[in-house]
Amino acid sequence: MIRINLIKLNMMILFLLYPLIGHGLERDKIIVNNKGIPLSQAMVQVDKYPPVVAGSSGEVHMAQLNSGDSVLVFALGYESRHLSWDEWEKAEVIVLKEKEGELNEVVVSATRTDRTIEDLPMPVTVIGNQAIQETGAVRLSEVLSEHTGLQIVSNHGTGLQMQGLDTDYILILLDGEPLIGRTAGTFDLNRISVSNIEKIEILKGPASAIYGSEAMAGVVNIITKSGGQGKKIDLGMRQRSLNTWNPYLDFGLREKNWNIDVLYDYYKTDGYDLSPEVTGYTQNPYSSHSGQVKLGAKLGTGLSFNLFLRGYTEEASGVLEVIENSGTELLDVTDQRDEININPTLRYKPNNAWLFTLRNMSSVFTTNSLSKYQEEGTVFDIQDFRQFYQRTELQTDYQFDKKQLISLGLGFSGESVEATRYDDKNHFDATYFYLQHQWDPSDKVNIVTGARGDFHSVYGNRLSPKLSGQYRFSDKFSWQVSIGSGFKAPDFRQLLLNFNNASAGYYVFGAKLAEDGLADLEAKGLVARRLIQPENLGELQAEHSWAINTGVRWKPVTSLLIKANLFRNDLQNMIETAPIAQLVSGQNAFSYFNISRVVTQGLDLDVSFKYNDNFSVSAGYAFLDTRDLDVMDQIAKGNMFKKDANNQTVRLSKADYGGLFNRSKHSGNLKVNYLENRTGINWALRLICRGQFGFSDLNGNLILDDEAEYAPGWYTINLTSTKSFSNGIFLEAGVNNLLDKTSITQPNMPGRLLFVGIKIPLLNL
Repeated sequence: MIRINLIKLNMMILFLLYPLIGHGLERDKIIVNNKGIPLSQAMVQVDKYPPVVAGSSGEVHMAQLNSGDSVLVFALGYESRHLSWDEWEKAEVIVLKEKEGELNEVVVSATRTDRTIEDLPMPVTVIGNQAIQETGAVRLSEVLSEHTGLQIVSNHGTGLQMQGLDTDYILILLDGEPLIGRTAGTFDLNRISVSNIEKIEILKGPASAIYGSEAMAGVVNIITKSGGQGKKIDLGMRQRSLNTWNPYLDFGLREKNWNIDVLYDYYKTDGYDLSPEVTGYTQNPYSSHSGQVKLGAKLGTGLSFNLFLRGYTEEASGVLEVIENSGTELLDVTDQRDEININPTLRYKPNNAWLFTLRNMSSVFTTNSLSKYQEEGTVFDIQDFRQFYQRTELQTDYQFDKKQLISLGLGFSGESVEATRYDDKNHFDATYFYLQHQWDPSDKVNIVTGARGDFHSVYGNRLSPKLSGQYRFSDKFSWQVSIGSGFKAPDFRQLLLNFNNASAGYYVFGAKLAEDGLADLEAKGLVARRLIQPENLGELQAEHSWAINTGVRWKPVTSLLIKANLFRNDLQNMIETAPIAQLVSGQNAFSYFNISRVVTQGLDLDVSFKYNDNFSVSAGYAFLDTRDLDVMDQIAKGNMFKKDANNQTVRLSKADYGGLFNRSKHSGNLKVNYLENRTGINWALRLICRGQFGFSDLNGNLILDDEAEYAPGWYTINLTSTKSFSNGIFLEAGVNNLLDKTSITQPNMPGRLLFVGIKIPLLNL
């Protein structure tokens, strides 16, 4: 029924928009950047008349100008150009030069509209293409791991932690659309290749007011590349340790009224083993194929259509040892994951004041895990999972005047999941709206207010407001503050999941199945030790949150930029993910429980200095303090106890309490970049460090209160050298984890990795 209603909604909106489509104007010009990429949001203003916005291919339709008219061409993140009447008449293509510096980066994810960082009243970081290349990364997790305030964690997959909150609270977007296929809340970052990523936008702090409950901690928006003018074919290959291969092909074609970009990416690795004394790998061998198509077309004056298609498939295999009544048995395990995303978008701009954007998203995510006895070849276990998600949304932007932009969004979504581990097919329907007002009352002040209402078929209704503001004391110093709320209910995966991943070897149990699931693993001889007693987990409750972020951006001189952000998140009934058992393979079994009252607070500090065009250095430091307020109250009352080294019961003090599990109080990074003029080689040296973090609850009281319950901190040193040739060939070589650091408590860190890579432009017209 929901699919029929969504189709009717799409047809109705298109019917309403059709009469608004007008006729063309005269004298087309194309506005591009210095890479030849059209600027769809560029503007042209003639004297005091209202500006005209470029179309999806950078085209501008202007009536005949009068002799003596002056023309201003400008776009966010680019240097403006003043043209005389004669220069405008002679030009066919107008090139705008990109502004230098991170503050001039154009960001979409923060407000769902284009704004530069310097105009945003919230903490935002942009990782550009050059910074991505300097990491030598082949997967998204490797890029994010090097940035301040972001922690890569091994919670049932390679997940992300931001401001002390797990991946469940971080929305992952690909070209502005959400990616599904989370394992009990965690989106596996290793599913995303970096082969065609143009930049990554990171918004820290609550974004529930426009994105919903999954964005309580922030948003990561991955922007993929689009080709310039003409035709482009790039062939690339990366090879690294562990017999890892990553060939890819990038194709782009752009004509006057349409364009297409295609990416194919293949990834293969032999995996690694951090516990060689145990049968099976920590990371099993696997291979994956990724394909992506972006299509854009101009349908008429002010009307454009975009289509985004993405497919991903992954196959893994491994060996598992189990204990049965007949003795020890070896199993051959295979695991497959498949994902399809289809996102069509229709945009219509009838005039300079209005913009209508109709988006549709359909995604399918499936997994299949098969275990067979090695000797008999008979089936030991089969697990299937299928998730379908569809969303239709209409966003209307109205430029009230030069200082005010109002955005209204209306949407419908449906989600269904069926699997061998669930008794019935689970289905959710949701309707939502969001309203946002961007106001620049003066050159010094930016204010963004917004609210989102969600109406869920299972979890009821909720409203998430947000307020952000910025004050510029000068062009060099500004202050930002934002406050917002969020709501998140436990989903059926957190309650009923019974999942094992053959490629990585971990298990996840919903809170209601944890006790039986752990007992089954122990019966098979797969558990090395229990970390949390499942009977202590309790019933999961919905959670509520409030968050505040405040910080400064200071550029005392052109070469120096300082960014600092203080944050505090207050959560009630926080749904926490934690390992409940360590397996003999070195991986873990996970489950969920509520923490009644939680605070995560801290500081992110980034300093970057560019000495000259050849040498730059940057450093980042993150401090994180996490607390269970109920535990703090009980400690203050003298009601919390533990066993000391002599096995004697002693009363806990506040100094004994270490906060939430799997959070490091201190982390940081240091990066040095040097371009050697004689050879043209760019060297990038990076140091990444993480302090100790709580790993296990050995004394069974569900809190971190003993030195033996901590995992040791670690640091890695990465070195990359890259060179770009005038013919477009790009070479890279380097080493990640130079000192070969490994830890059984950090299973996504395999040790020293050597790598080389090349990109060859087969065609560039």
